[in-house]
Amino acid sequence: MLFNTLEYFLFFAVVFLYRWYIHPFLFKDKEKGRGVLHIFLLISSYFFYMSWDYRFGALIFISTLVDYILAIYIEKTEIQSRRFNLLQISLILNLIAILGFFKYYNFASDNVNSLFILFGFEKALPDLKIILPVGVSFFTFQSMSYTIDVYRKEIEVEKSFIRFALFVSFFPQLVAGPIVTAKTFIPQLYRDSEFEDIPFLKAIRYFFLGYIKKVIISDNISPIVDLIYSNPENYGATATWLASILFIAQIYCDFSGYTDMAYSSALLLGYELPENFRLPLICSSFTDFWRRWHISLSSWLKEYLYFSLGGSKVGYLRHKLNLVLTMLIAGLWHGASWNFVLWGGLQGVIMAVENAYSGYVIKKYGKEVANRKIPFLRYIFQNFLTLLFFTFIGTLFRTGDMKNELLILKNFINFSDLGLRPYMVKIGFSAIIALIMGNVIGIYIYERNVKLMIPKYAEFIFYIFSSLFLSLLTNDNLTPFIYFQF
Repeated sequence: MLFNTLEYFLFFAVVFLYRWYIHPFLFKDKEKGRGVLHIFLLISSYFFYMSWDYRFGALIFISTLVDYILAIYIEKTEIQSRRFNLLQISLILNLIAILGFFKYYNFASDNVNSLFILFGFEKALPDLKIILPVGVSFFTFQSMSYTIDVYRKEIEVEKSFIRFALFVSFFPQLVAGPIVTAKTFIPQLYRDSEFEDIPFLKAIRYFFLGYIKKVIISDNISPIVDLIYSNPENYGATATWLASILFIAQIYCDFSGYTDMAYSSALLLGYELPENFRLPLICSSFTDFWRRWHISLSSWLKEYLYFSLGGSKVGYLRHKLNLVLTMLIAGLWHGASWNFVLWGGLQGVIMAVENAYSGYVIKKYGKEVANRKIPFLRYIFQNFLTLLFFTFIGTLFRTGDMKNELLILKNFINFSDLGLRPYMVKIGFSAIIALIMGNVIGIYIYERNVKLMIPKYAEFIFYIFSSLFLSLLTNDNLTPFIYFQF
């Protein structure tokens, strides 16, 4: 059930109507009615998730039930060793039994079996046809963060199974994030929202923006990227560079477009999800990029992995190793392939170098000099260099295997227009220009806090005519969101 389909609009309309019209009519006592509302939203969320594959409803239920029980026992006991053992059970369940098996078993078995065959032995592990549950990386991280926070005594245990299950499975962000933590979402379930409190204009803007990003930009450049990357031997440098640049635009518009529509859907139901993107394409370094890109994943890894490794409160070399290890895990989280591991590792190395250079500047010139605003020309150069490297490294993300990766890298220096078609240039450059314009406007709105004073009636009319116009630009083929595979 994609956000940009009629099925989702009908599904959401039913949920919205019950939430704000039927439920308040049936339950005048808000405190008594709150539990029923949570049950309804939970059933709706499971229906949404099981519409992909009904079998995986049991998987998310088991994960939720086990972490719910473990967290209760973690809070009850004061014996540190027992608390730690209970936490380990949660980590083993989420990381190995669920995420490890469904997402990484085939990757591990392929590598182990290849190693055994290399030394003349038979395969050690059986080949299994495992279907990857949609959104498994997201809901396991959410559930796991809850037990870690209870173990750290940062939050109290949630005694209501319904509320905890709704936190894990809340449908707007269930299959592709953002990753939500219990300490930011569960408190919202105790608050009573009024229909008048809904920021309708904000929600409509976010959904409209997300729709444009996903359906108009990402889905229209997707066929170009797929065509060139599926047959790299048929293309030269110009087409390959164009496809690689467009892939960055595609994945950004696809993923941030989903996040915008998820954020809008949650707002319309009275809940707020965390920010997941903040103009990452205007970054001045890789460190700055990951402060702006997939913020919920970066924050999760920082809080639950990087800090657990010691963060920056360790020796110089250990700190740099922590940065690299965190990004290696970030790469592996994205996919079961050595390409993803290398993709994350290279960024980790670059971020470690950036951190070392930043430390050198602070030590030599002081924090005041290091924190000065970057001159405009230097910023343009750093932004160009960062995006160039990210585009280059992004080929690892897109190819999926080293054979095609080597062909792509070879094409980068195969100076020819082989395979390039006029429609690729027309669509590609239109998307790039739209993205540049969007980011320039975004700088004024999100970075400089410039308020756009647009009459509401004018904006409403704009949405009507834009919807009719955008329908002509909508790709007829429905393209799944890229991050569904993670």
